[in-house]
Amino acid sequence: PGKHRVVEDCVGRSKTVIQIFLNDPEHYGTKKSSGRPKKITPALSRRIRLAVRQDTGRSSTQINALTGADYSTITIRRHLREKGFKNEKRSQRHCLLQRHKTARLHFAREHQTWDIERWKKIFLEKIYSLFENIFKNLFF
Repeated sequence: PGKHRVVEDCVGRSKTVIQIFLNDPEHYGTKKSSGRPKKITPALSRRIRLAVRQDTGRSSTQINALTGADYSTITIRRHLREKGFKNEKRSQRHCLLQRHKTARLHFAREHQTWDIERWKKIFLEKIYSLFENIFKNLFF
């Protein structure tokens, strides 16, 4: 067998790979593969992230329209996911009814003249009551 065949068997590489290495050993294995080019440019990426930071509740369709990007909403979502944004549904906050607002205002007006000592007393009573209930449930 030829000298290449012996080297191929020892190294476990093909004749072509060995030949490429022998031709230029310093640069062997350093070629960068370009791969598929990114659809979203760095400038567009910044605009998309800015749009999300300004209002986290925006949909990918709204972001697409706002930034002038002409890409699918899936591409926008994939890009945001790659940049560390999470696709989480907002938790709904219950709206305060008028009676809730009135009750809060009434409470605030009633208690606005209280001093720190009075608030501490109420706070400590609540803490004591809470711990009392916990210990009752644990030991009885």
